[in-house]
Amino acid sequence: MSKKEDTSCRTKKEENYEKYMSGKDEPCYNSDPKSFCHMHNEMGDFAPKTLKAIKNITPDFVDLIRNMDDVILSEGALDRKTKRLIALACVCIRACEDCVYPQARVAKNYGATREEIIEAIQVAVLTGGVPSWSIAKKGLIDLFTEWDEEDAQNEKEKK
Repeated sequence: MSKKEDTSCRTKKEENYEKYMSGKDEPCYNSDPKSFCHMHNEMGDFAPKTLKAIKNITPDFVDLIRNMDDVILSEGALDRKTKRLIALACVCIRACEDCVYPQARVAKNYGATREEIIEAIQVAVLTGGVPSWSIAKKGLIDLFTEWDEEDAQNEKEKK
């Protein structure tokens, strides 16, 4: 028999922190740095946990990251979706487990299909070895679970 996590002892502050750090459905506030809001908007109204932490700890650093990130946020010879899929493969090869979900989520926000996301991971495995799959699995499970829930909700709303 599995144990359910007892969440009755969590404080409101802990619940708010968890929601804030999840990146889900979190708006960009007027008090946030403009560069943070720009990236948040460009990534489909999503901000990864790492970017939120940087914003909270050293807001000026967000400006530098935004300037560097402009290459991946803008259209060029490669479209934003393709760039994000390349970035997804790169974070798998670099073994950044916390980076997989945000890169895959933004790729989805840019129109990537499940198949394209999986193929990007397969390229990472080809070039970086099977550990790249191990790095990717949690982020992919989280994204695809969320995606299934969104699809189910959309189907329910159609009826």
